[in-house]
Amino acid sequence: MNEVLERGPEIPAGTWEHDWVSSVVAKAEEFSGQPSRWNGKLYEQDGPIAGRCLPDGSMTISREHVLDAARPAYTPGHVLTADERTAAAGATRMAVFQARHSMSEVGDDSVPGATPIESLEDIALENARCDRFSRTYGDRIAESMTEQSLSVGAHGPAFPAYSAATDHLQYTLGGATGLGHNQLGDLIDKTPRTQRLNAIADRALDHQVGDLIPESHRAQLREDLTGPLRRGLGGLTMTELSELTHPGSKHKWGWDSAEWTEVEFTTNLGDIKEHYESWNAEHPGEEPPELPDSVRERFVDREEEIQQIWASKGWPAQQPVAGREQAYYERLPDYGPLTDRDREIAKLQQFLWSHTAPSQRTDSAVDTSGRPDNVRQIGSARKPDRGIE
Repeated sequence: MNEVLERGPEIPAGTWEHDWVSSVVAKAEEFSGQPSRWNGKLYEQDGPIAGRCLPDGSMTISREHVLDAARPAYTPGHVLTADERTAAAGATRMAVFQARHSMSEVGDDSVPGATPIESLEDIALENARCDRFSRTYGDRIAESMTEQSLSVGAHGPAFPAYSAATDHLQYTLGGATGLGHNQLGDLIDKTPRTQRLNAIADRALDHQVGDLIPESHRAQLREDLTGPLRRGLGGLTMTELSELTHPGSKHKWGWDSAEWTEVEFTTNLGDIKEHYESWNAEHPGEEPPELPDSVRERFVDREEEIQQIWASKGWPAQQPVAGREQAYYERLPDYGPLTDRDREIAKLQQFLWSHTAPSQRTDSAVDTSGRPDNVRQIGSARKPDRGIE
C-alpha cells in the first residue's frame, strides 16, 4: 500500500488549519508528557476517515470532518449553533486522538518475541489507550484553545470493546504486576508498541519471581504470559468492528474478555512462580531447570478451556480456522437466505484473514471499510436499535 499516493494535498505551515493541528499536538504533548513523532508535514485526508499518522512522521487530517467542523469553535467572536458545537466537540476529540497516536513509539517488530505492528492485539491496545487519552484530556485541551464550551469527553468510548478490556486489565493485573491502574497505563504508553505486552509480562515476572529466573528462560516465560494478552485483546476485533452490535454489548464482551484473560495470565504466572520458588527452596543456589512438560500441558489445557467457555457464550469466531484457505473467507455463506449479520461476519472474517494469515499482512492495517487501525471512521456510532447481542 503506497501511503504517499493516499495523501491528499499538503496543508502548508502558516495556515489556520496547520496552526490549529500544531496547537492540538503541542497541548497533547504537554498533558501526556511525551514527545510527538509528527514531523510537521500535514496533508488532507479523503473519505470518511479522521486522519492518519504515517510511518515517515507526517500526518493526514480530514478537512471536511475535522478541520471545517472544528473551525467555528476556534473563531473568536463566532456564536455557535447547537449543531456547530456538537460537530466541533467531535472534531476536537478526533484531532486529540490523532495527536496522542503520534506520540506512541513504534519499535522494531522484527525482534524475536515482539508484537507485530498492526497485529490485532496491537490495534486493540493502541486504540484503547489513545481513546482513553482523548476522553480524559480532550476537554482540557479544548478549554486551553478556545473560550467556547465544548463537551469533548462527554461521549462514550469510540472503541467500547477495546477500551473496556484494556481499562479492566489495568485494574485486574495490578496484583500480578504490583502496579496501580494509572501506573500500568503509563508503562504501556511509554513502551514502544512492539514491546508493550512483553513489558507487562516482564513486570509481572520481576515482581513475582524476581531474580530466581535465569535470563535464558525469560523469552519462553514471556510467551507464556503474553499469549493470554494477545488472544484476549486481539480476539475482540470482530466484536469491535461489527456495525450491528450495540456499544453496550461491545463493552460487555470487552469486560468479559479481560476477566478471562486475567484468569489465564495470573494462573500461568502462579504456576511459573511455584516452579521456581519450589526449586529454590529445595536446591538453594542451584540454577533451576525450565518448566516441566506437565506445566506446559496445563497452559495448553487452560487455553483450550477458555476457548471452550467463549464458544459456549456464542462469541463469533475470532481467528481464521486452520486448514481453511483464503478463498473460504472471500465468499459469503451459500446456505439459505443471507441476513445482514451473515454478510457482516463474512466481511469481518476477510479482514481477520488479511491480518493473521501468513504473508498476508500489508504495510497498513485497514478495517472492513478501508480505514487504518489508528483512525476512527466518521459517523461510526450505532443507534441502540441496531444492536445484536
